[in-house]
Amino acid sequence: MIAQGHPRSIGKHVPRREDPYLLRGEGRFLDDIAEPKDTLFLSFAMSPHAHARILAIRTDAASALPGVVAVYTAEDMARFVKPIRTVIEIQGYRASSRMVLAQDEVRFVGEHVAVVVAEDPYIAQDAAELIEVDYEPLPAAVRLEEADSESAPLVHEDIPRNVMFEAAFASPDFQAAFESAEMIVSETFRTGRVAGVPLEPRGCLALLDHVADSLLFYTSTQIPHLARTALSEILDFPEPRIRVVTPEVGGGFGTKAQFYTEEVVTAALALNLRRPIKWVQDRREELLTSIHARDHIYRLEAAIDGEGRIKALRTDLTTNAGAYSSYPFGCTLEATGGARMIVGPYDIRNYAFHTRAIATHTCPSGAYRGVAQPSCFMAIEGLMDRIGRKLGIDPATVRQRNLIRSEQLPYTNVLGVRYDTGSYEECLRRALERVDYWNFRKRQAEARDDDEVLRGIGICCFTEVAGAGSGGWRVRGLTKVPGFDSASIKVEPTGKVTLLVSQAAAGQGHLTTFAQVLADYLGVKVEDVFVSEGDTATAPYGTNTFASRGAVAAGGAVIKAAQSLRQKIARIAAFLLDVDVERVELTESKAIDKENPEKSVDFRQVAQIAYSMTSVALPQGESFGLEVVEMYDPPLATWPNAVHAVVVAVDRRTAKVSIEKYVVVHDSGRLINPMIVDGQIHGGIVQGIGEALMEQIVYDEDGQMLNANLLDYLMPMALDVPQIDISHIETPSIDALGGFKGVGEGGVIGAVPAVTNAVADALARTGANINRLPLRPSYLLREMRRRQLAVDGDRK
Repeated sequence: MIAQGHPRSIGKHVPRREDPYLLRGEGRFLDDIAEPKDTLFLSFAMSPHAHARILAIRTDAASALPGVVAVYTAEDMARFVKPIRTVIEIQGYRASSRMVLAQDEVRFVGEHVAVVVAEDPYIAQDAAELIEVDYEPLPAAVRLEEADSESAPLVHEDIPRNVMFEAAFASPDFQAAFESAEMIVSETFRTGRVAGVPLEPRGCLALLDHVADSLLFYTSTQIPHLARTALSEILDFPEPRIRVVTPEVGGGFGTKAQFYTEEVVTAALALNLRRPIKWVQDRREELLTSIHARDHIYRLEAAIDGEGRIKALRTDLTTNAGAYSSYPFGCTLEATGGARMIVGPYDIRNYAFHTRAIATHTCPSGAYRGVAQPSCFMAIEGLMDRIGRKLGIDPATVRQRNLIRSEQLPYTNVLGVRYDTGSYEECLRRALERVDYWNFRKRQAEARDDDEVLRGIGICCFTEVAGAGSGGWRVRGLTKVPGFDSASIKVEPTGKVTLLVSQAAAGQGHLTTFAQVLADYLGVKVEDVFVSEGDTATAPYGTNTFASRGAVAAGGAVIKAAQSLRQKIARIAAFLLDVDVERVELTESKAIDKENPEKSVDFRQVAQIAYSMTSVALPQGESFGLEVVEMYDPPLATWPNAVHAVVVAVDRRTAKVSIEKYVVVHDSGRLINPMIVDGQIHGGIVQGIGEALMEQIVYDEDGQMLNANLLDYLMPMALDVPQIDISHIETPSIDALGGFKGVGEGGVIGAVPAVTNAVADALARTGANINRLPLRPSYLLREMRRRQLAVDGDRK
């Protein structure tokens, strides 16, 4: 319970304590860490081929360059590094191993074939270009549609048809419900391949403690504890002698929630050469080798009645896994996520899916913000619009008829997943009001067919899987993802409080929000709390930061630890106040007598007793110190929900899309800091706008990436982003401590479908069928002209 009488911190717009030093340019990112004078630098030689046999590697010219210390190939690294193997304990998964440097065969453009160690980073880069590799080019399976066939080149010889994962499900009455329905509405949806593109590319710095024979490893990651465990296993080096530290991280978005080969090589060479080793990638390397995402094909069939209610839904999903199964999430994350999350907030009782992850000769895929949820909701929300068009029912009404009603909660969906609380109907109702939906429909109906600007409105109703505990990861076979998180609280002898959390900040405002949570549950002033995380030597073990889990998992751990420590503080305070412990109330870093509020002791006085730093002895039966560590395993998942409603204008001549209005009604349970929550939603929406309108990784038929730079990989700019109207509904979770539900990915999940549907609605009067991303002008014009040609042909 929250400390009674304490001025509530949770729910307030507390300014981010991270902002002042970051805005002054004082943040210490990976490349800001001062390296020792004897530091060596790495540069990797990368494959220019998507698929080729390595015939020979000649390193003589590179080795002879002054300043080069060593050049390593796969055979060299194999002496002291094990292959990376992503183990996923789920039926239908086929595991593959990956050497940290390619051996015998390369499987995507950018895969590393050798590494140079030099005294200067520029010398290392020059030397890497001198490495000569003889390749025998082989046929490549690049496009998802072509890789999934009997005749496609195999990415791995032991994985038939390139199917790395396959699964199917059908609810007991699915077939009967599907066959007895009044009509079937179907559509195929295709999403583009995108990248996270964090502002700061990846990098790491490995330092040795020669006395303790230990490794200090700085890395720009979201998963310091999981990285430490992986380093220990792959390098066969004792985990207690590895310390992983995450400095300031310039954006993660899931891209840095993977464990990469470069991290292994950096640490391995530091241990092998007994020298500090540093590696930092450039933007081209980041786009070529950091995980990609999306690139999905959804084939949906909905069996519906005459009122637009879905009686049965069938999903066939194909995802692009890339060349290898990334660590620790593997190729199953998107394939299972899209198939399982697509039912969302809808009361669909009969469901079947078939899902696959297909290997291709492209960069490995992984967990990027939202994972498969932006794509699966693009599909189901697009289908909702098509149901409305087929029946002549407004798409908003179709959604209203299919949503889970408030009185049905708690609700267990067709896959056995429990939604404890939610506000699906209320979010939609409020979003329609705020976007002035029905008046827009009237104006749209009155618009002329020859108007130069076509306007449309799009809706996305969604749930977001957030804060999953161990059960949520076990059901998906991800045994290397623990699910729990931890918090350590120590009231120092001065009465100030140190909070250590098993997270790794990447801009989310953890130092502020966790202080707010602790303030309320321990009864301490926010300004008296110091928060630290991202250092495995001090922070307790946990699952770390991804999948909208910070507030739920780590926040729950903070609450558990605070509740435990409060009891001891209250007992010592009761001893000092000479009252029963039930009369003690903790507030504002003080313990007061509830029956006589003027009688109090502060946390410093209590701490002095606990640490035996006063003449007053510790009460009999109490142990020294004021410190506690607690671990919290959240429920299977928490389920924030929201509705995004978007109005767009499309220029009929150029197909340029402008967003005129953007409304969000969001329910992420209990809000810790509304300002930070709004920031998370804003950022996600910007990424979603980019994914919907412009972003796409482009490979040619030979597997060459054509836009591995920020001139050609288009991303949204400030002028592309509209004013965003956000309102909140709070329905606290009853399954998770604190009532928090998570918020990190909701912005992008809702933006991609809502913008897509708005553009499709605008072009509906032209007859164009918009069902793939990105919605670039070239694609939109092509679809409009194709439809016009079809109409003209019919007239002839």
